[in-house]
Amino acid sequence: MRKTNLLDKLQDDELQRMASEKLERKASVIIELDVPPQLVGVRKSTGGGAGSLAPESVMPEAPQDLSALERKAAHTHAFLETVLESPPRWLRASRAFVAEATGAQLSIIARSPHFKAIRLNRRLK
Repeated sequence: MRKTNLLDKLQDDELQRMASEKLERKASVIIELDVPPQLVGVRKSTGGGAGSLAPESVMPEAPQDLSALERKAAHTHAFLETVLESPPRWLRASRAFVAEATGAQLSIIARSPHFKAIRLNRRLK
């Protein structure tokens, strides 16, 4: 499913406010590429109750799919470098970038068809 509303891509109320008000304050964000998800093998879980499934492995991707992903990542990295003040960091396993962005920059990034979601980068406790 493709996001059509600018604010729909921004997965946090604070990010939506920052973008709509074009705030100059920066936030650390995770910017997810709009690419097909990786396929995950599952198995029946022994500890989750009847019918529970647990991830078992990530299925290998075809070389042409990996090549297309790398091309898209390089293209979008170049785009992000034109928008942001500092270069984003590519997280290959997550198929996402981590970056520092202002509200005005978030607004520009959210308009790009190359990204499916922008999330606040938070530290897990």
